[in-house]
Amino acid sequence: MEKLTTSLFKLTHKFHRKDNIVDFISALSSARSMLIFMPDKLEHFAIARKFLNQIKIDFPQAKIVIYTRESYQHLLETRYNDGIIFVAPHDINPFGFPKRKLQHKIMATDFDVIIDLNQDFNLSSTFLCQKSNAALKICLDNQNREPFYNFCFRTSVQTGLEDKYRKLINFLGRCIHPPKTVKS
Repeated sequence: MEKLTTSLFKLTHKFHRKDNIVDFISALSSARSMLIFMPDKLEHFAIARKFLNQIKIDFPQAKIVIYTRESYQHLLETRYNDGIIFVAPHDINPFGFPKRKLQHKIMATDFDVIIDLNQDFNLSSTFLCQKSNAALKICLDNQNREPFYNFCFRTSVQTGLEDKYRKLINFLGRCIHPPKTVKS
């Protein structure tokens, strides 16, 4: 059922798509609020959570809200005091879409940047990303996700997931804190 729903979602997105040009560096450096979609798969979640502290260090001015499964609550450290949206199975309808209450939680906050750390296409996070008004929507490169995000981070195919996250976080950090050049 979810494959059919995903196909219909992709098809309707093609007809309603608005291509906006975004000044990536400006949007990133002026971000005051960020939403981070944590991976749905437990093994990917365990890798991604290692990088949450670095994101907080790189974006100290931003309120960072984490979106994750309720069952992963015990795996998160308590110092994420900006906010955590826990998603339970009853928050997702039988078609794989978030229910209205969850949609309104996302739409009620004006996130400037969304970072989706799911490696594969995730209907729930992709749908919520589209519902948000975030100027910058970032994901790891995946052909099925490209139409829904305005920045897809691509690395070598052979690169492991931990290395992909590390490269993404380093790239984002360097965009807002470029290395200083020495003049001779």
